[in-house]
Amino acid sequence: MPLRFKSFVFELATLLLICGCSHGWPTYRSGSHRTGNQEYASPLSDPNEVPKLGVGWVWPSSGSEGGFFRSSPVVFRDKVFIGSSRGFFYALDAKTGNKLWQFPDPGLPLIGSCSRYGSYGIQASATRARIKGHDAVIFGAPDPAVESGLGSARLYALNAATGKQIWASDVVAHVTGCTPLDLVELHERIADSSPLVHEGRVYVGVHDTGDDPIQNGKVVAVDLETGEIIPSFSYVSTCTRGGGVWNAPASDGKGVYFTTGNTSSWNGGGSQSEPCINNGLSLLRVDPESGAITWRFQPVPFALDDDPDWSAGAAVMHSSCGELIESAQKDGWTYAVNADTGRCTWQFPATNEPSCTFPPNGPHQHGDKDYKQPGAVWGDVLVIKAAGWGRIVPDPVGASAGYARLHALNACGPDSQRVRWILDIPDAAAGDGYALGAPTVSGGVIYVTTDAVHGSQGHVVAIADPSLRPAVEFQCTFEFINPTNTGPLWATVCVSMGFQLVPKPQVLADVALPDGADASGLRNEAAIADGRLFVATGGGHVYALWPK
Repeated sequence: MPLRFKSFVFELATLLLICGCSHGWPTYRSGSHRTGNQEYASPLSDPNEVPKLGVGWVWPSSGSEGGFFRSSPVVFRDKVFIGSSRGFFYALDAKTGNKLWQFPDPGLPLIGSCSRYGSYGIQASATRARIKGHDAVIFGAPDPAVESGLGSARLYALNAATGKQIWASDVVAHVTGCTPLDLVELHERIADSSPLVHEGRVYVGVHDTGDDPIQNGKVVAVDLETGEIIPSFSYVSTCTRGGGVWNAPASDGKGVYFTTGNTSSWNGGGSQSEPCINNGLSLLRVDPESGAITWRFQPVPFALDDDPDWSAGAAVMHSSCGELIESAQKDGWTYAVNADTGRCTWQFPATNEPSCTFPPNGPHQHGDKDYKQPGAVWGDVLVIKAAGWGRIVPDPVGASAGYARLHALNACGPDSQRVRWILDIPDAAAGDGYALGAPTVSGGVIYVTTDAVHGSQGHVVAIADPSLRPAVEFQCTFEFINPTNTGPLWATVCVSMGFQLVPKPQVLADVALPDGADASGLRNEAAIADGRLFVATGGGHVYALWPK
């Protein structure tokens, strides 16, 4: 099939999804654009109904299947699909929570014997596909039957109705030994990369664990019908090692987008020389046929690389000011890049650095500040966990805080009006980089999950954009300017210093999940499908919630 016609078919399918013809959540972040947006209206997008949100069912209803969930559910054709750290993949009835099937059958799970590198089970969300006229579900996991069983990983395609295997792909990530910091062994993983299905191909990112040592980042493409690796597609991040692809690739029908990790720190053997090819710490667009780089945006240079891995992944926004690719780096800065040119449209917080890039001798620090979650796209608004004006270093006091805070950013406004609203999410572990899962949105109602707080329960929190419900109050975008710190003239001080007064939106619902302390923490997204929320917990349970 010619590429131009395949592109037309993909764009038509995308339009059908955007128009609301799909009520499900068939892949991570809802679709290949990775927006975290459910376009179809339901009671979950109605601010009058959302306050009635409550738990409808939980699976397992008693006890546990073992393991935990770091992946989030995908939902289509009245089924919920999810894999666990225990190495099993499950299909549940979306209406009742009853288990329909599991893969593989009880016995040998999909988990490697190399505990440091290959024993992660299934930690990334699956995706829907059509293979030879049948609904299929595709996910990545270690295969204990290959390469000595250490944890080399494949993609698996299963019949969505029966759970029977359609294919297991060629090995896409290799584990050849279990020795820490060994520079000869391969310690590759696909634990954090959800597959992308695009025009007869399946793409997945390759990374490592704990940079022990750092591996060479890759994106691998396999044939959708056979699972065979497509040799004509090739992307590697460096000429040596580094630049892991920790996230789910995205697509707009024209390119494949993803972000990469560090190349400097924890490279093994103490070498700190820059690789001859260095696509680390970058947001990239590559050609879907060949993997050739169309453009690369790399704001942090090698000299400042102190492990600010770009793990959040890319989201495609079709905004009123053009198509933008948006993401946040682990150092806390958020960026919007023109999809066609790769030119930076804006960064938040804004600096005076040209083209949003930092000079090698600049004053800012770029380390692992735990900003790792992708944002949700709603119209021209990006809702994301990002470092605000008061948290960007150099500011040694509290530079890594703000983990329980969401910013809503106006993608098409000037820097002076970039922030739409800010909210500190209740019942979130504010001092923990995993305090919040990835936000999702439907009709201006934002949903976010929280990790457990010091022995309490994980929560699902629903927020109304101020266009739906009036704001509770206002605050300064520089968080240290407030009545407590600056007295009754705090608002005047805020504006006079060039910051904004922005709303604090209303919380419509705050639901604690009842499966006990700490284990109930949530670190990923709430899937919005068919008028229900589907979430999975670190305690090994899947929940469905809807307005009662």
